[in-house]
Amino acid sequence: MALLTKRPFVDALLDLNVDGDALLSQNHIFEPEFHQELYRAASENAKESRGAFRIGDLSRILREPNRGRQPEYIDDESDPESLVYQGMVDRSGKKVGSAATSNICALKSVAVRWGFVDFGVARAVSKDFFIKHGSRAGVQKHDLLINSTGDGTIGRVAIYNRDHKAVVDGHITIVRFKEPDYAWYTAAYLLSEQGQRQIYRYINGSSGQVEIYPQDISRLWVPVKSPAKVRSIAEKFRSAVKKYEEFDVEMTSMLAMV
Repeated sequence: MALLTKRPFVDALLDLNVDGDALLSQNHIFEPEFHQELYRAASENAKESRGAFRIGDLSRILREPNRGRQPEYIDDESDPESLVYQGMVDRSGKKVGSAATSNICALKSVAVRWGFVDFGVARAVSKDFFIKHGSRAGVQKHDLLINSTGDGTIGRVAIYNRDHKAVVDGHITIVRFKEPDYAWYTAAYLLSEQGQRQIYRYINGSSGQVEIYPQDISRLWVPVKSPAKVRSIAEKFRSAVKKYEEFDVEMTSMLAMV
């Protein structure tokens, strides 16, 4: 249940990311969570920390955060044998190379879990689809992925930690940092209680049709630790994801022996 909060009208205004010819440069936001102290404090506390930055700060990212695109799947979801893509771990625990297929990995929002990517639910698109849409929907190693729609999935965060090509669907926002350590550190922060509260502050909609838009993800503040602390958190996060990936390969290999 939303809590009653009173704010000056000016506090309900947000600057819009628009060009000079737009009719509006600001809009008001009356979503109750935006104004409730629990979620507002998370944003303000992060903002006030020394060296804090916004996720959309173009001095730290290579491009503005953007969503992927609905894939045109080339595999048959009812036929597991039809699924194959470059970099996929097959049933023997071996990776599929480009000599075996030209298909590219495709990830839905269900694949972005709590800190890791579940490739067990990945699908495939054609090489032509990737060539056409990969500049926006394609992901690279160390890209920050944020689930941006739907109750139960919105706010889940992971880092794409593979070398092979992939695309993500339109329910996932991609943030590409210039420095990989800050991608991992930011992901860790967004998974924290305070990070989740900031995300929740900007959620729009109701009845299961909830969204957080890329321009609002750009507004999220990230408190900065010392460079050594950022590096340490990033390394620990990478290590945890690597252990999960090793488990996944070993489990697949074991099942092939049964």
